[in-house]
Amino acid sequence: MNVSMLKLAVSTSIAVSSHLAGATSVQTSPPIQEKHVLTVEDLNKLSFLIGRWSGNAPDGRTFYEEYSRPEPTLMRSQRYKDASFSEAVNGSTVALKDGKLISTWGEFTWVATSVEDGRVSFSPMNAPSSFSWRRVDTDTVEVTQNWTDEKGAAQSYALELKRVQ
Repeated sequence: MNVSMLKLAVSTSIAVSSHLAGATSVQTSPPIQEKHVLTVEDLNKLSFLIGRWSGNAPDGRTFYEEYSRPEPTLMRSQRYKDASFSEAVNGSTVALKDGKLISTWGEFTWVATSVEDGRVSFSPMNAPSSFSWRRVDTDTVEVTQNWTDEKGAAQSYALELKRVQ
């Protein structure tokens, strides 16, 4: 699948909006050999994301997200139209399924490959990039996406989410 520009909300990203100019294909990862089965305790390590956030997309536009935990095995991210957080425009999830943390946004899926307190990394199962969330401090999260451009060169983009009080 050729992709000249792809808007990713990594809400799981869980969801950052990025424009990946030149991303050429959907990456798939080989089966991941788990050293252990992930549990609700591993999903709890993402609790630093719960709340409302704002960030600036690569195109300079400000975006607004809210992360919640509606169920013990599910984290949800919703992207909002503006700072009022009144009109959701899209969303994603991170769910504990069969001992794995699976992030889903639209048709794209990722699997957690590293989970530690304050940081989680996801590799593509069927997605054009990998991503990670890293807690910088109580009110700041760094989101990083990695992908390969049309020439096969590794690309990376990081942005900060700031907690909305």
